[in-house]
Amino acid sequence: MNATTTAQASATRTRLRNVLIALFAIGVPLAWMRDPQLVWQPLLPIPLLFLTPRGTTRVLAFFAAVLVVLGGGVTTYREGMAVPDWPATFDQNMWTYPYAEMLNEGKGVTLEHVHRLWASALGLVAICVLLSCFIYRARTTVTVFASLVLLAIIGQGLLGGTRVLENSQNLAFLHGAIAQAVVASIVALAVFCSRTWQRAERVGSEYARGAHFLGPWVAGSVYTQIALGAWLRHQGQTIALLIHITLALFVVVAVLVLAKQLGVAAKEAPAAASASVRPLARLQSWLLGSLIAQFLLGVLATYGIYSLSGGMQAQVSLGEAVFATAHVFVGAVLLSSTVVGTMYARRVLRPPVVASAGVSAGVSSGAPSPAHHAPLHSGS
Repeated sequence: MNATTTAQASATRTRLRNVLIALFAIGVPLAWMRDPQLVWQPLLPIPLLFLTPRGTTRVLAFFAAVLVVLGGGVTTYREGMAVPDWPATFDQNMWTYPYAEMLNEGKGVTLEHVHRLWASALGLVAICVLLSCFIYRARTTVTVFASLVLLAIIGQGLLGGTRVLENSQNLAFLHGAIAQAVVASIVALAVFCSRTWQRAERVGSEYARGAHFLGPWVAGSVYTQIALGAWLRHQGQTIALLIHITLALFVVVAVLVLAKQLGVAAKEAPAAASASVRPLARLQSWLLGSLIAQFLLGVLATYGIYSLSGGMQAQVSLGEAVFATAHVFVGAVLLSSTVVGTMYARRVLRPPVVASAGVSAGVSSGAPSPAHHAPLHSGS
């Protein structure tokens, strides 16, 4: 693509962005005339459209993190049916339901309604991520990934609404379990759009095969543990608690092994590859930190439920609310760390190149070897 074509494409993208901004700006006064509470909907996308996909995915990850806390709080306080209809709120438009009335209805309605509003904002940010991919002509893989994340968020919202309409604890369990997978996919998208990911080069490492094999299994075991936790929180069965505790021991060992492999691979990499393997060392810290925090919070959450509150069916104490909700949030951090660790292991680490017998003989006899001039890294 020559300079003229590139300039024309850039001008087209700029015009597209300006048209979208104008449309959203026109929507602000229209929303105000309809109801002041609607202003945030056309207002939120305006600054996001000035960001590249790298920036918008970070905003999306932030919104997802807050939503995990809100959703975890709803489940902890058992307020999933505090608002018994959907998509309306007490037969009123969800987005125009008065905040004063929401607060007057009490903690349960406030928590559930804010959870719904924030979820709709998350969907709006995801739409802006996809728009930024088109505006800034992101790679096809990034655009497809962003599209899949948007569909996952929409599906998760529909599942949550169906859970309310059916008043189903089974759907509530699925909603809580799938939410963690959606959050991990959002974090993976943000990493996929980062400069560190795009600039990373492959490095030969004897730990590559082990990390490639172990990573998906560790991520799967962490997610299984999270799903069991969701089952326990929604069903309150003793068998779920026993399985959850038993599997926790396996997860601890698996995460420790993966963290060690990533850390040693980063430490033993050549100095020239330090920039590429630096994320592996950071991910080792994230894995170890979130694992320790998650284990301690699991113990504290169990103490809060069965000692401070008096059981799964008793009134929720402040200790249970804090520890159990924090346990859900750190679980999302741990799952995202294992997923990103698996991604980077495959992105950066490759098995070392072993010279063949013929090449070795040539080198020993003084003959030049093609491998002798091979570059240390290969871009991906």
